[in-house]
Amino acid sequence: MPVIVKRIQRPDEAVARGFLGTGSATVHECVGKETANAMDAGIKPIGSGLKVAGPAITVECFPGDNSTVHIAMTLCRPGDVLVVNAHGAQSGMLGSQMVFQCIEKKIGGLVIDGGVRDSKEIIEMGFPCFARHVNPQGTAKGTLGSINVPIQCGGVLVRPGDVVVGDDDGVVVVPRTRAKEVLDKSRARDEKEREDRELFKQGKMSAELLGLTKLLEGKNVTVVEEEEV
Repeated sequence: MPVIVKRIQRPDEAVARGFLGTGSATVHECVGKETANAMDAGIKPIGSGLKVAGPAITVECFPGDNSTVHIAMTLCRPGDVLVVNAHGAQSGMLGSQMVFQCIEKKIGGLVIDGGVRDSKEIIEMGFPCFARHVNPQGTAKGTLGSINVPIQCGGVLVRPGDVVVGDDDGVVVVPRTRAKEVLDKSRARDEKEREDRELFKQGKMSAELLGLTKLLEGKNVTVVEEEEV
């Protein structure tokens, strides 16, 4: 039986938007690589230079039926991100008319394990859209799914209110309860990388800074100073 949850808990707005200032790769590292937080590579932006960061409004769809997405759009607040499990359906679950409404409602973006259509118009609108497929095929309307329940998207568990961060590299999910912690770690990592680049300008190399040169001292490594002719 479908479940529709109208109101969810969201992270602090400033924290959610703060992730716009850092990259998905950095966020992935700071959530912890031992946690499945990066969606599979099939979920990618439909155009370059797109960036999204905001609380997830989760949508579980019947494959090829976008009725639930239409309803979920009415529950979004400004900055929210629609995260849709369309079970990999190639149908264009959202098109330019729906995206136009998203923009008017100030929805932050879309991540869908499924298809979209009208991609040229969506790109021209500047709406952050991350999808598995682009396909002109239309959809059915009549079989309702669930909204704001835990879902799978791109192989990652997404709960309502989790922070979704997407850019040219892909999409990462930050648990809502860890949002502030992960944002602080991400900013610290970005600052550390800026400091490292200053050292690179001075001739330092990452192999040295990371202590990897010590691997050359291992017993199972043969180091030859000069190639024999």
